[in-house]
Amino acid sequence: MACGVYQIVNKVNGKSYVGQSRNIKKRWRQHIAGLDATEALGSGSYPLRAAFLKYGLQKFEFKIIEECAEENLLYREKYWIEQIKPQYNCNIWTPARKKTLEKTEPKFWIQYHNYNKLGYLPGEFSLDNSNARPEEIDDLLSGISTGKRAVLSSEGDTVFLIVGIGENPKQYYLMYKFIVEDIQIREDANADQGKMRYDAFGDGWLINPPQLLNSLDFDQFKKYCGNFGFGFMSISRASYLETLNSLSEQYKSQNVNFSTYIEQFYNQVSIVNPNESSALAKKGTARHLAISIYPDEALPILTGITTKLIVFEITDLLGYKGKLLIHTLDFYEEFEPSSRIWLQENCLRFLKKFGLNQEMFSVPAIQGWIEVDNIFKYDQESFARDEDAHGRGADLHTYKLECGFPESDAWCIEVSQPVFFEYPIPLPEPEDIYEKDLWFPISELEIKAFRLALNSQSSQ
Repeated sequence: MACGVYQIVNKVNGKSYVGQSRNIKKRWRQHIAGLDATEALGSGSYPLRAAFLKYGLQKFEFKIIEECAEENLLYREKYWIEQIKPQYNCNIWTPARKKTLEKTEPKFWIQYHNYNKLGYLPGEFSLDNSNARPEEIDDLLSGISTGKRAVLSSEGDTVFLIVGIGENPKQYYLMYKFIVEDIQIREDANADQGKMRYDAFGDGWLINPPQLLNSLDFDQFKKYCGNFGFGFMSISRASYLETLNSLSEQYKSQNVNFSTYIEQFYNQVSIVNPNESSALAKKGTARHLAISIYPDEALPILTGITTKLIVFEITDLLGYKGKLLIHTLDFYEEFEPSSRIWLQENCLRFLKKFGLNQEMFSVPAIQGWIEVDNIFKYDQESFARDEDAHGRGADLHTYKLECGFPESDAWCIEVSQPVFFEYPIPLPEPEDIYEKDLWFPISELEIKAFRLALNSQSSQ
């Protein structure tokens, strides 16, 4: 387990990346993990991963340029960055990062994960990737993503990951601890233009079993943290820090079977509160997303005629690895009467081409699912090139005007392996969900419908 400074060199153009780690081999796996998944693609990628995708890993050389003691990592990394001047580093000694060398001692931070809002445990998405090796799953957990700039000054610091899950009472668990070794900056594709996202990576370990924190002392700590409303925040001065350090060392674990760990996590939640249903109901189901679209767009997708779906909002989709369920909306009911009648007639004519009618293709309902292969932002050239695959014409600007999104980015979701249900799963339109909105199941009715859909058979 080498500790030191490493360099990744592009053998085509000579550009490179310099980083430091307590476990260099593991850090390399973190760099290349999930390159075939959606979170590696699109404008949200930082420069090194974008270069991996463009040139292929075989065009890169990975080498250790110096081994050193942990306490010297930041200084030796700075030295080599100044010597090599690597072009792929996107966080080279910003003012916040320079402060890391001025710290007299490391700081401590927490990252809060609200299961009730998100519907999944940290790292649980990785279980949907059947090709992921155990060490890749472990590596995916060795980091956090936040919109808080404070993380820029956290290199060399310790981060604790706390999960809140369930109701009456809500249970709080210490799940993970790691030391920040690298921070990558990228534009947040899910937010307003210019808003940045900060991804912090490092070496750490799972707390096994996850430690239930609920107590009077923890209640005081939770208040100190603003009931975790701040997400990523410093806890260096919190008296509860001693408890977190003690638990993380006492229950330190390596080489954990993550699938078993997640199963035991859910079991522990139900043991603490046998009446807890919200977490167990979402288990294995809320990892999946649905997209709500009209029947005349759902059918080409589900029959394989269309292999590229265009959306203008990608919230919750970047980084997604599950099935994308196709939920059909109710024949343009929210439109004005004149427009609605015209759209309904066109939609019904389209159904007829497939030997279907309004009764045979009931809506609103979950009609099937698709596998997400890729996601990227369209420009005029790529939009025109994919005309036959998306069926929306060759001019991107015209299409955006027709959809009412002239200033928005258009994103392409490449899909494959469509499954078209023989019997649709009726499901009312979720509240505040509109055309091409992506959503997780929240209500008991939605969770039940998802579970039925994921066990349904194809009509093909």
